[in-house]
This record gives sequence, C-alpha cells and structure tokens, in this order.
Amino acid sequence: ALAALAVVALLAVFALMPGVVAPYDPIALDVVNRLKPPSPAHPFGTDEAGRDIFSRVIYGTRYSMGVALSIVAFAAVFGTLYGVVSGMAPRWLDNLMMRVVDMVFGFPALVLALAISAAIGRGLDSVTLALSLMWWPGFARLVRGEVLRLKTEPHVETARALGLGPVTIMWRHIVPFVMSAVNVRATTDIGYALVAVTALSFLGLGATSPTPEWGLLIRDSRPYFGSAWWYLVFPGGIVMLTATACSLLGDALDARKGA
Repeated sequence: ALAALAVVALLAVFALMPGVVAPYDPIALDVVNRLKPPSPAHPFGTDEAGRDIFSRVIYGTRYSMGVALSIVAFAAVFGTLYGVVSGMAPRWLDNLMMRVVDMVFGFPALVLALAISAAIGRGLDSVTLALSLMWWPGFARLVRGEVLRLKTEPHVETARALGLGPVTIMWRHIVPFVMSAVNVRATTDIGYALVAVTALSFLGLGATSPTPEWGLLIRDSRPYFGSAWWYLVFPGGIVMLTATACSLLGDALDARKGA
C-alpha cells in the first residue's frame, strides 16, 4: 500500500508540474536523434521524430490520468446520487431505475464506448464522455445495495421513529455511510479507466498527434517495436504500473474499511 501510494504521489507531481521534472519539450522535433536507445541523455530513448520519450511520458500523465480521473469522478458522483435515490424510492420507481442500469450493463462497455466516441468524433473529450456514460452504473448498483442494507439499520430506524423526513435521513444517516465503499470503488476504478482510455486512444479514437498521451504513444510505437523496443515498453510499463498501483491502493482501502 505504501509503495502504491508513493507511485500515485509521484504521478500527481508529474501531472501538476511536468515542466519541473521533464528535461525536454515533449513535442520538440529532433530528427538527428530519432529512435535512439535509452541513454543518460534520454532515459527512455527517443521516438521516430527524435522526441524524448521520458518527457512525453511525464507530460502524458496530465492527459491520461486527467481523463481517467474525470471519468471516475463523474461516475462516482452521478452513480452515487442515482443509487441513493433508487434505494430510497418506492419499489416501482426503484425497479424502473434499476432496469435502466441493467440496460446499460447489457451492452459490451468498450464496444458501446467505441460507438459513442466514433459518433461524436475523435478526441479526448469524446473518450471522456463515452466512458463516463458507461461507467456510472457500477457505482449506482453498489450504492443502491448499500442503501437497502442501511435502511434497516438501528440508527436509521431511530431517525425515522423520531419523525425525520426521508431527505434528512438520506443525507445525514445514509449517504455518509456509503462513502467508504464509493471511495474504495473509485480508487480501484481509476486504474481500469486508465486502461480503457489507453485502449480507445490505441484504437485511434483518443488523442491526436503530437499530444503526449500514453495510449497514443503505444499506438505510434507499433511500427518500430522490432527495432526500437523502448518506444513501446516504457509507455506500456507506466500504464501497467499506474493501474497496478491504483488497484493495490483500492485493496488497501477495502481491507482498512473491513477492519
């Protein structure tokens, strides 16, 4: 957990202050040094245009992690509100709202995200919107289950017996108790969202060149994998490291919640 937290903290520094860490301009061309292997001057090597891959990976943190965080933030907020309302609503409305969730779950998430992104147009904004629309039902179902459980807890029954209204009970005696589960889910989902963003960019629906986004770096590296292994390995490695760190941090939060 501490190692995962250290990785996340380092990524936060990269995202907030990339110019302080990155030694080069991420989009400056230097064709004389194209496809150079890792060296003290270029720790991750250079790409087909001579750009420093290390600098591009650092600047790419802002794009890739920013989109992943935006997706999870929207899904957590909207999904939590949706789940709380569904759990507190009359049975007929609860069933109707859950059928909407089931309908979204019925589509393959990545395929539907691909279709939405393609319909809107290429770019990180369309990827963010498409994945946000697919991500919230997981939070809604989680929160609804927690609300149904909490509705029968003694402190909620006591509040109801004291004459408190349903809105007051919801915001004061139910929502605070579901936030720990939401926090665990959100922390873990950041890694999954990052992989999804990378996948859509790899398929050509995300960032456009020369944006230093991790998925685009992996996409651009394909023709050179046989002769410039570093071009694919380092961007792919940072995606794997980030997703693993978020997963481990989520597991640690879950274990702490259970304790």
